Amino acid sequence: MGRADPFTHYSTVLRIVIYGLIPAFGVLQFFRLRRALHVFQLEGYKRARFLEWCKRNKDRALFMRAATTKKPLVMTGRAWRILVTATLGSVLLVFGAMMSAHLAGGFPYDLTTWAVATAAVFYFTPRVLVLADVVMSPIQTLVNRKYLRAATAKLAHISPTVIGVTGSFGKTSTKFAIQSLLGPPDEVLATPGSFNTPLGVCRTINEQLESSNRFFIVEMGAYGVGEIAELCRFVHPSIGVLTAIGPAHLERFGSMDAIRKAKYEIVESLPDDGVAVMNVDDPVVRELADGTERVRVVRYGLDPDGRPDVTAREVKVSEQGTELTIAVGDRTLRATTRLLGRHSIGHVLAGVAVAVEAGRPLDGLPDAIAALEPVEHRLQIIKGAGGVTVIDDAYNSNPDGAAAALEVLEAIPAKRRVVVTPGIIELGPLQAESNERFGAHAARVADALVVVARVNRDAIVAGARSVEGAEVITVDSLDDATEELKRLLRPGDVVLFENDLPDQYEG
Repeated sequence: MGRADPFTHYSTVLRIVIYGLIPAFGVLQFFRLRRALHVFQLEGYKRARFLEWCKRNKDRALFMRAATTKKPLVMTGRAWRILVTATLGSVLLVFGAMMSAHLAGGFPYDLTTWAVATAAVFYFTPRVLVLADVVMSPIQTLVNRKYLRAATAKLAHISPTVIGVTGSFGKTSTKFAIQSLLGPPDEVLATPGSFNTPLGVCRTINEQLESSNRFFIVEMGAYGVGEIAELCRFVHPSIGVLTAIGPAHLERFGSMDAIRKAKYEIVESLPDDGVAVMNVDDPVVRELADGTERVRVVRYGLDPDGRPDVTAREVKVSEQGTELTIAVGDRTLRATTRLLGRHSIGHVLAGVAVAVEAGRPLDGLPDAIAALEPVEHRLQIIKGAGGVTVIDDAYNSNPDGAAAALEVLEAIPAKRRVVVTPGIIELGPLQAESNERFGAHAARVADALVVVARVNRDAIVAGARSVEGAEVITVDSLDDATEELKRLLRPGDVVLFENDLPDQYEG
């Protein structure tokens, strides 16, 4: 017998090694895909936005390194379907490419192809994830339709009065104020947290709506024209609340005109006997209210030029909260609330307007107003360690909200005032200008300004340094900011945390 060809022997050994490495590749790719899925979910499963994020964050997208997780990945049915499909697809792509090369040319083409295919799948991991979502779309559509049909039937059977709440900002706080003022807890259901998409509303109906619920308050979010109209066709609100129209998420909408059109869909979708409750302190909402004729408009706000039907007078703000006289037409009510800031007064006024429209007597509202609590991370006053007062306004900042938070900071007695912020995001072409203006305002109010992360750093610092006085400190992360605060803060100081970047913006 002749001696075995050593070349054949080595190729066989290498092939066995490679076959053994493919399962290990699958495991590694599973965890890489899972980290990519986290960002995909944070972007609302919007494929184009996710791929744009990958383009802007090439290092993170390539290596899929773990980042901070303030909002962790939620492994829903959709998430599992995408992850499993993408993992199996990655393995099949590599194995299939290798076997095709083996059948076509044998060694060493198969091993070379394995190396190239593995590198390609690693590099294009985000696109593999998107492809898996495309493949799973028909199944997701069937699942969505099933849950939507069930929710539609249940909503029609119970038939509560539906109140829709939308706006560029203030939606969640206004929603919870309305919930508290409308009636007893067993009679009023509101979508929890920021469940403001069709599937979030659907889930709330299927899991929480009860026959005792006379009122159902639905927060309505949108990133494009037509999305609020879609929600309205689903839940059919008879009262629509429009809190504000501003540049929040301008980057996604594309223009202020698109934002205006999208938010006004809540008024256009009301029935002829419906009621539009509109914040006339907001100039754009006021203009829309002036032009609304088909449905009755209830105007609320503080500015008398807006001719509000529901307003507040004799407003006094302290660290403990706000005292105010609420006027509905010629009727008045003295009330106190733990909420702070002019925006918070707007939330109360919207709640009063809806409650009165729903039949609650005005003089029955003081206890409910006094019981209102700040929504988490929205102008919450927290007594911190060592005699330091914390104003937590870390949720999803916008230009008007940030200005209102600085007003609250300025109104509270303090030895020194400190602002910690990464600035405001998703403002498109207005982002740099808005953050520069915010930096200047913060520098006028605060003794020190801690700018977190790099996304808005240049603009905020430029604005802050155009004003004399405030110390400006730049750090890369919230952990670094915490270390700086240990040095800066003393008993009697007040620190404002304004906004907190979503996970996909850090790193």
